[in-house]
Amino acid sequence: MKKNSIPQFIGVIISFVAIWLVNDFFLVDQCLDNGGSFNYSKGECVLVNGEIQASDLGKYLIAIYFFMGLLIALSVSILIQKICKTEQE
Repeated sequence: MKKNSIPQFIGVIISFVAIWLVNDFFLVDQCLDNGGSFNYSKGECVLVNGEIQASDLGKYLIAIYFFMGLLIALSVSILIQKICKTEQE
């Protein structure tokens, strides 16, 4: 791996972790707060009465995750590059 691509790789990994945490916050925690259980294999919230609850943000989550991942990966890679340049000086 090139030395210049390491900050981008770290940025992508951190953005994946952030998306995973935000997904748990938006979908899983909201489901559990409403008294349901989250079916991870299907990605559905099953309420106590057997109904499947859809998230209000369901239509927008892909766009939110895309832009969030892009911004986090870019910000982290730029920050790492700046830190590495200041240490070299």
